[in-house]
Amino acid sequence: MEEQGILPDSVLIDKLMKFIARLILFLIALQIISVLVYSLLGPGFEEKQRSKLRVVYESEILEPILQALYPLAKIDTEHDISPSNVEEVVPAAKYYIQSGIFKLNNEKDIEIVDLYAYTVTKGLATGKDEIKNLREITGFIGQVYSIKNTHSLKGNLRIIPTKHFLNLKTQGGYLGNMSGGKKINVDDLWQGEHYNTYCTDEQSARMLLTPAVIDLFNNSISDCVLSLYSTESRIYIAAYNNKRLFASPRNKDSLRSWSIEKAAMNIKYAFDFSDKIAEIM
Repeated sequence: MEEQGILPDSVLIDKLMKFIARLILFLIALQIISVLVYSLLGPGFEEKQRSKLRVVYESEILEPILQALYPLAKIDTEHDISPSNVEEVVPAAKYYIQSGIFKLNNEKDIEIVDLYAYTVTKGLATGKDEIKNLREITGFIGQVYSIKNTHSLKGNLRIIPTKHFLNLKTQGGYLGNMSGGKKINVDDLWQGEHYNTYCTDEQSARMLLTPAVIDLFNNSISDCVLSLYSTESRIYIAAYNNKRLFASPRNKDSLRSWSIEKAAMNIKYAFDFSDKIAEIM
């Protein structure tokens, strides 16, 4: 895998200083938009403005920080990781909200997005009170990593986390078996039976389940919940950690706590994890 070097401190500082003016203007605009959204224009306009704000934040603020750390990397604010493949690796939901695609542009073609998946439910109220009783049920908050499949594997593979409830093993909203597939017994590989494994080609699936891959899943249990879906061209790994690493500030509190250092640390956290995936996949 091609090494992604970190720039010297002097170059990093120089690059960061070049967009400080844009950062200040952005923060001022954010406060103005927040006031307008919450006091004048209502929920429909609010969602549209958040989408526009995300694009501005990613392209004008996060991308310069990203490129100071990883000069070849870019953020694609116009496209998503394929929604049909995202749905294969995270719990079922009605809405899937992605960030822009953070692209490392290396030989493994690593892509990363923040993902918030949710479903809206209605209460018992009707009429004017119906909107007040709408409730968002969170299905997933975390990141989805996409990487080129270089193993020449056949078919599809899915690894999903399990939960135990009243002595029953459940899959927590994740998809199970795929068309033409079967569940394979690899319980001897997992610690404490935390995962179910489905595939359409068992020989290929077992080729991918190396000790390093098994360790990645077993060792992540305390930090986040991992799931995997692979096609013959791409491997998708979802990390359910309740963190939005690339989200723009949404209110005064998050605006006050935001800093260049925190944004850079979040980016580096995601890319360090993607490097770990690339090394073993």
